[in-house]
Amino acid sequence: MKKAIIFDADGTLLDSMGLWRQIDRSFLSAHHYPYSADISEQVETMSLRQSAAYFQRLLAGQEALTIPQITAELESLCAGAYENEVQAMPFVPEFLQAAYWEGYRMCVATASQKGQIEKALRRLGLLSYFEFIMDADEAGASKTDPAIFLSCAKRLGSEPKDTWVFEDAPHAAKTAAAAGFLVMGVHAPGGEEQKRQLISCCDRFISSFSQLLNQEKSVILS
Repeated sequence: MKKAIIFDADGTLLDSMGLWRQIDRSFLSAHHYPYSADISEQVETMSLRQSAAYFQRLLAGQEALTIPQITAELESLCAGAYENEVQAMPFVPEFLQAAYWEGYRMCVATASQKGQIEKALRRLGLLSYFEFIMDADEAGASKTDPAIFLSCAKRLGSEPKDTWVFEDAPHAAKTAAAAGFLVMGVHAPGGEEQKRQLISCCDRFISSFSQLLNQEKSVILS
């Protein structure tokens, strides 16, 4: 049995969910389109390319933008944030160190661009804990499809039933659970409703990574 963990990045390992909502707001403001939280909730389930296509449809009546143009603009809006500002969630460094020492094989599966996540993890001294980072564009599907999780497990040499997926987004947690993975729901920054949805589909739910470390700083994943 392989010991393996697949981590989401934004909102799970990294305190960056507020950043993406601000990016959505800034992009739409630049194109004179009214922002709403519902829009951010929609694109939260998408890869960057899918988000660009969604924004293209929103703006179709007032502006002709290509998907590469929108993608480049979104990337420029977050340029520097991952490299210089985004921080790790509390107790993430301690948990990753303990899991690494105990032989867990680990990777990151993200809807954000792999290069941006890599910049943040490198700056925070966490990149070496992971064997690879896979983004949704590389996997060819968003996290409403299990392809990204299955591809990660295959590269880690682990079966879904022996692999934990750490997620803060209910849609991604449900996808992983339906594909047979062990699922850890984390943080629930969206409040009680998001927490309820996570608990309903996850094997475990934690509000902090500290709950997975005992007094000897060993990992508790049972």
